[in-house]
Amino acid sequence: MGEVPRLAVALLAAGQSRRFGGDKLAAGFRGKMLGLHAADALAQLAFAHRWVSVSDPEHPCVPGWVEAGFNPVPNPDAAQGMGTSVALAGRLAKEAKIDQLLIALADMPLVPHAHFVALLAKARIQGEAALVASTDGTAAMPPAVFGSAHFDRLVLASGDKGARALLGAAELVAAPQGTLADVDDEATLRALG
Repeated sequence: MGEVPRLAVALLAAGQSRRFGGDKLAAGFRGKMLGLHAADALAQLAFAHRWVSVSDPEHPCVPGWVEAGFNPVPNPDAAQGMGTSVALAGRLAKEAKIDQLLIALADMPLVPHAHFVALLAKARIQGEAALVASTDGTAAMPPAVFGSAHFDRLVLASGDKGARALLGAAELVAAPQGTLADVDDEATLRALG
């Protein structure tokens, strides 16, 4: 058995909610704000660092994120797309000398704790070269784990595609059906509720 890698998690929560028509992360979902579900699912896992990228340090979810052990990090470039949050996460991981970084999205409230565990277990075997993504059976998607060998490419992410180019080469871990739903609009939120 090798050494346990130094892990960090970055929860991306700096989106602009343009298609939602309001602040989707503050919207109620199954008894709490939508933006807190992923953080709560990750709260029991051991990470050397926990970051949440935010566009507003006064966001209503901040107290809940802090309670779940996350350090809010403002993303001043959030309006330019999710890629800027991916780049911020890559910079934070490089500065902290982390071995592997799990990137999750705050608007994916149904990802179960066990799926995060499965992603990290598969990544642990791969070390600094780790590249492990979730799949719904049709595509590679977040949440995903990146080994330190990929951090330089994460730092270069921009626009709305985030780390999509990297995920094409990822080893895939199937998530339970329906758990990778990404809430982009109110209709999706109602359908999941």
